[in-house]
Amino acid sequence: MAGALLDTHALYWLAHEPSRLSGDAVLLIGRSQAGGSLFVSPISAWELALAARKKNNAPLVGVTSLPKWFDETCSSLGARVAVIDLSIALAAAEVVEKTGHKDPGDCYLMATARVLNVPLITRDAAILAIASRGYLKAHPC
Repeated sequence: MAGALLDTHALYWLAHEPSRLSGDAVLLIGRSQAGGSLFVSPISAWELALAARKKNNAPLVGVTSLPKWFDETCSSLGARVAVIDLSIALAAAEVVEKTGHKDPGDCYLMATARVLNVPLITRDAAILAIASRGYLKAHPC
């Protein structure tokens, strides 16, 4: 399947600071949008909800609630929310064993990208290093 999965930073930047994304990432996102295969994980909503509780450096989602922001952002970007099903849950558990990476959010994002067979657009150096070893497809943002 052609397409891409946005990690949490890529989603936030695409919505609020698209200039922070690389030209190559923007092209991949555009092709994925055109093909109806741009994905966002519910894990990004979870990560943003946790980040919003921080006193410093919390993501700005305007005056709206985070659930409303997430829904409206996905809709405006033409992104589909990936379903975390049994195959993704089991694949997320396998990420720790296969890569040693233990961040639960990252494990779910990597598993989702693998199950959907799409690259994960991310800035996370650890994920990009894991991808360079062939475990998943990833594209730097």
